[in-house]
Amino acid sequence: MKTDLLILWSWEYDADFLGILQAACATRGLSVQVLGPKDLAGLPDELYSGRVDTGVIIDRAWDWGGEYARHCDAVRQKGLLLLNDYDLVRRAWNKPTMHYEIIAHGLSAPHMIVLPACESRPEVEPVDLPKLGKSFSIKGAHGGGSGVLAPAGSWEEVLSKRQEWATDETILQTWVEPQMIGKRRAWFRIFYACGATFPCWADDLTHEQTPVTPTEENLYQLQILRGMTQQIAGLCQLNVFSTEIALDERHVWQVVDYVNEPCDYRLKSRAANGVPDGVVKDIAQRITGWVARRV
Repeated sequence: MKTDLLILWSWEYDADFLGILQAACATRGLSVQVLGPKDLAGLPDELYSGRVDTGVIIDRAWDWGGEYARHCDAVRQKGLLLLNDYDLVRRAWNKPTMHYEIIAHGLSAPHMIVLPACESRPEVEPVDLPKLGKSFSIKGAHGGGSGVLAPAGSWEEVLSKRQEWATDETILQTWVEPQMIGKRRAWFRIFYACGATFPCWADDLTHEQTPVTPTEENLYQLQILRGMTQQIAGLCQLNVFSTEIALDERHVWQVVDYVNEPCDYRLKSRAANGVPDGVVKDIAQRITGWVARRV
């Protein structure tokens, strides 16, 4: 039997988001099938045989890799429609690629230096760190979910950190200290969902997220956040993602974390640094509307 939407998941903390998605589908009369970790091993055969068939797939499991991604080839070969295409997501994970795309299209991002992977080049010559300013961040070029970053300032820190992701390139970026807007730090996470943008204050110290109100948007001229996010959507071509943008001390809007996908949709009512519940519900409505138009 063919369903309108197939949802694949692997992370236990997705439960609330999946429940909200299913409720939004029900209001639109969409049929849904949800498959979790125990179902993924047999999914390739189910897809090839046609026992599992669907109009659209939301895949929140494949990014774990290994056994969680064995079904990807079957999805491609069957020509099934994904909310976010695998190849587009992989491209968006590449921070240097997105950095240069963003700069080339007129947006600003912190100065970046890219170092080769430790595995391919164990020894590297010191780079001109003063170009990055007094402090900088150190990240893997494709990494995500690395926790709260702390500013670095020495070459010794760089050499130590790059060993943590030995198979990946290392990127060094100027540390952005946001200015204050009213009584808040000017750091924002903006969620994008199928053409709509949902800006949130996202304090870079506490990581608490709060929706930007219409009054705040007008008072502080924050409409620019929506425009920048729409530009990023055009560059990455994903239907759902989040990005982080900050207003630095030089009054420059900086894209500080380019494209995050899959997003962490834990609810604020359940986790201190979660996404405001209303924003998650609005995102679910946008996604299910997109699905309904395609099935």
